[in-house]
Amino acid sequence: MKLAILASLTFLTACAMPFAGRNLPQGTSMAEVESTMGKPGETLVDAAGYTVWFYPSGPNGRTTYAARFMPDGRLLNVEQRLTKENMARVVPGTATQQQVHELFGPPWMAYPLPFKPLTEWDYRVLVDNRYFDYLVRFSDDGVVREAYLLHDPIYDVGAKGN
Repeated sequence: MKLAILASLTFLTACAMPFAGRNLPQGTSMAEVESTMGKPGETLVDAAGYTVWFYPSGPNGRTTYAARFMPDGRLLNVEQRLTKENMARVVPGTATQQQVHELFGPPWMAYPLPFKPLTEWDYRVLVDNRYFDYLVRFSDDGVVREAYLLHDPIYDVGAKGN
């Protein structure tokens, strides 16, 4: 019983760690950010030269926090990246796979589409308090060809079976 409680508390603490980073002040060191938020799920250096640490909450979570660092290794900001404002920045025919990756971080799932020369990235998101999958489709040249929200009514409260 004690082991189960300890495991549950450890799990809940690990899940909550990225949220704790939202209030870190600008200028916080990378070591302090890691101490507060934990190890990132993925890191990259974006086109502007900033180091970005991603903290996705998937597979069942609907958030990805990004800690962005200035070139000197000090924190610039921590923000939730899976927002409808960021989704509006993904313009089919213009945005690239690299830009989407830098904006949202790693997708929950990525897979080739059958019978189409496209690859689809799936981000689970929460928009206006409803669950969606944000699907982004790329052609072989890495350009976004489609991007849209797909709502699954099974997630709606009061839906049959819930």
